[in-house]
Amino acid sequence: MPELATLPGMLADAGRQAVNVGPKLAGFAAAFLAVAALLSFLRRRNVISRSLAGLLRWLSGLALLWSLETSLPEHAAAQGKTAFTVAALAMGFLAACQAVDYVYFKLASARATGGHGRHILQDLLKFCILAVTIGLGLRQLTDIQIGSLLTSSAILTAVIGLSMQDTIGSLFSGLLLQVEKPFQEGDWIRAGDVEGKVTEVTWRYTKVVTLDSNEVLLPNNAVAKDRLVNYNRPTALLRQILYVPAPLDAPPVKVKSAILTALSRAEGVARNPPPVARLHEIQADRLVYSAIYHISGFNGRLAAADAVLSGVWYQFLERGIEIPAPTRRVVMDAPDPERGRPEGLAALADVELLSGMTDADMEMLARASVVRQFAPGQTIMTKGEGGTTMSFILSGQVAVVIGAKEVARLSAGQIFGEMALLTGEPRQADIRAVEQTRCLEVDREGFRMVLARHPEIIDRVRAIFTARAAANRSAAAPEAAEEATNLFARFCKLFL
Repeated sequence: MPELATLPGMLADAGRQAVNVGPKLAGFAAAFLAVAALLSFLRRRNVISRSLAGLLRWLSGLALLWSLETSLPEHAAAQGKTAFTVAALAMGFLAACQAVDYVYFKLASARATGGHGRHILQDLLKFCILAVTIGLGLRQLTDIQIGSLLTSSAILTAVIGLSMQDTIGSLFSGLLLQVEKPFQEGDWIRAGDVEGKVTEVTWRYTKVVTLDSNEVLLPNNAVAKDRLVNYNRPTALLRQILYVPAPLDAPPVKVKSAILTALSRAEGVARNPPPVARLHEIQADRLVYSAIYHISGFNGRLAAADAVLSGVWYQFLERGIEIPAPTRRVVMDAPDPERGRPEGLAALADVELLSGMTDADMEMLARASVVRQFAPGQTIMTKGEGGTTMSFILSGQVAVVIGAKEVARLSAGQIFGEMALLTGEPRQADIRAVEQTRCLEVDREGFRMVLARHPEIIDRVRAIFTARAAANRSAAAPEAAEEATNLFARFCKLFL
């Protein structure tokens, strides 16, 4: 009966506590919801970031929770101590996680490290914060000492560590990849035999999407051990080399000109650095040339190669260059003395620079050259461009243009482009075809072959330089002589 007598008093006391505590709890909830709504409004208006809004929300919650605890009566605060501790630890953990995100994104933005995806350093910091929060909770709520707990479970920890060697290795490899940053999300890489675009780096693996749109998961320890190539560093420009076969009897100047034309027209090929065509190898049944060019992105590699090779095929067809098959041809008929006689041979005899050469030497020079045709108005050479060829006019007529002014016209038997070939300097004028024109183009190696057989041509080259310098500086003879000497010195450096 005494217990029944005290029951109304207990109920009355509980009612008084509810009356005292209830409004304060409602005020706490209302204030927290108001702060959360305000921060959400500011985030939607892009006044603050998502991570900063989360950090301020949970810090405000901690402040409001502390205010609520201090405002409650002592006995009510003592009864709710466990609930306050759990709520404070939870809000503290959430605030710390948002602080990690906020600081990381600030640093990532300042260092331009890429998009805001999942990052292993963020996850590791959040895991450490969680471990500390759990430790504090166990200590404050159950009086369990974490140090003694870890010591007693050392054997279990060793067993778990041995059974998770690969996972732990991938974890630490992932940490090293994040610290050293050999690549970032969006980079194209090759790790081992896998090529693709990095889309994500997690605790255990690096996710790569290949050109075939296949997703490959590479363990971080394998990425750290294999040979790694980053196609986006140090520059996004990638150097590409394609090998093009050509027949043995096709002059290199002819084949190089065809390859360079294809490279200059191919879509996806960068103009700077300029593409290059080189003779790569001489085989028993063919010559192999290398087409060297740059592209702006790894994913454009196949498209650029297709454009270059297609352009080479059409240029070979247009210029009569046969792509050699991997077979040999047996000729059964009697040889015709006129067959294979190079085009433009007769026109070389009228060139003053080559006077005195034997027919055999003329034929050798013609075989090492290429005949090119130009329509009226077509630009043959452009001022300022580099060049290692000069041209003999076989038929037709060309205009020499400086700026918008035509300064000279050249016809059959004359040459142009010789200064670039002889001295290595850039083209000094634009050359345009006035009518249907055919030219024999000779490169530097072909002219060097002529000089070796006919050294008397050197005196004619010196006369060309003297005449050119006198035309440029007719009013100052000493300067003209000095210019001619400098030009001849550059010629000697290239050919002698």
